[in-house]
Amino acid sequence: MIDNENSNRRQDFRVDDLLPMLDKPVDKSTFEYEKKHIGIRSRQSSLLRNMVGNDIFSNALPPEHDDSETARALEALDAKLNYLIGVNMLNDANRNDLDERAVNISVTGISFASPQPYKLGDYTEITLMLPALPPMIMELLGTVKRVDPAPRGQTYIGVNFHFRCDDEQEQLARYVFRRHREVIRMEVRDREDTGPVLRQ
Repeated sequence: MIDNENSNRRQDFRVDDLLPMLDKPVDKSTFEYEKKHIGIRSRQSSLLRNMVGNDIFSNALPPEHDDSETARALEALDAKLNYLIGVNMLNDANRNDLDERAVNISVTGISFASPQPYKLGDYTEITLMLPALPPMIMELLGTVKRVDPAPRGQTYIGVNFHFRCDDEQEQLARYVFRRHREVIRMEVRDREDTGPVLRQ
């Protein structure tokens, strides 16, 4: 019971960020088809992170050899692989015209301003690039649950995600929880920096 309560609380975390993204409306038949197929970008990102997203050489050698030249060479190679894959995925994202937008995002949904003319109940496909090394490209399906007018002829929409696999939800949850902790740390640091000034 406690685990379920903690899980529900975590799903309620919402964070503001500026993320490269693209959204496009899809019709019901496309939505029904796509929700049975994991997006190729999400699969590639997941595979790459499984291969090089973590320190793949951390357990390659026993602890007593951590300072050896071989261990240092492996760590350097790991860092270079991460960098090259990150650059490749950034270039891939740039080719698909992702533009940075202010978003409010949680594990269950996202809200943002869109140039598309959405209505309540419409379906959408959202491509997001989450900040990580390598960057995480996600293709997420969702249903429009909120529509409000926004400046410059745009529409501010709220979308509920429809996850096609556990990995999609887990990767998004990791990002939201990490970003939530970052925001809390920044708020604490700001409070400490603007604390009461001691008179001499």
